Amino acid sequence: MDLGLNGKVALVTGAATGLGLTYAEALAKEGVKVALTDLDGPGAEKAARELSQYSTVIGFGLNVASQEDITEGVARTVSELGGVDILVNNAGLARGRWQALSDLAFDEWETLLRVNVASLARLANEVRPHMIARGGGVIVNQSSNSAYFKLSNSYAVSKLAVSGLTIGLAEEFEPDHIRVNGIAPGMMTGRVPQEIIDMVVSRQVMKRRGRHEDLVGALLYLCSDLSSFVTGQTILVDGGAALRI
Repeated sequence: MDLGLNGKVALVTGAATGLGLTYAEALAKEGVKVALTDLDGPGAEKAARELSQYSTVIGFGLNVASQEDITEGVARTVSELGGVDILVNNAGLARGRWQALSDLAFDEWETLLRVNVASLARLANEVRPHMIARGGGVIVNQSSNSAYFKLSNSYAVSKLAVSGLTIGLAEEFEPDHIRVNGIAPGMMTGRVPQEIIDMVVSRQVMKRRGRHEDLVGALLYLCSDLSSFVTGQTILVDGGAALRI
């Protein structure tokens, strides 16, 4: 199926490895020109070289906690790739994921919310005029299914804020024909203590961990016109975990 994404331009944050890299690869395979960014600049450049077999892909360092970096990163994307049609706000911190809310120090809270929430709003604001110039665009924010359970840690609180931000931006950006949605993954492959894996999988409908490629369908749906009447939504991709709260 032709999703109509060929020739579009996407900026993906936190994309040198993990889910961000999976997102960047999926878009590149659809013919999307991708600005692959990460705090690890050399890692982003390496990943971009590997994905260049599919499309035009550039890679560079971008610290989403820095307004200067955000401004320069968006400007570079526009200069080298011609604009921005898609923003995938994937970069984030897992800080505080395994500790009680009251245990996180004030400066750690500040950093967590700056990266996981405020940076998404700042990046959205920065790409907005460039999307307007191209007749509209799509923003996809990375949330987490942890936002739908008891908010017993600061990471979950930050991801609930992402879902709220997605709703707010969807309303604010609608007059500019910019749709804003989110993806909330469940337990994915990665380094997690086995007891946590067992606990999470036990409360899912599907008794396995998610794979990064399980998120590709949701991403491509939200980035394409298949979801042209969808905005302000966060899609859970978590094996049915949230059904068993």
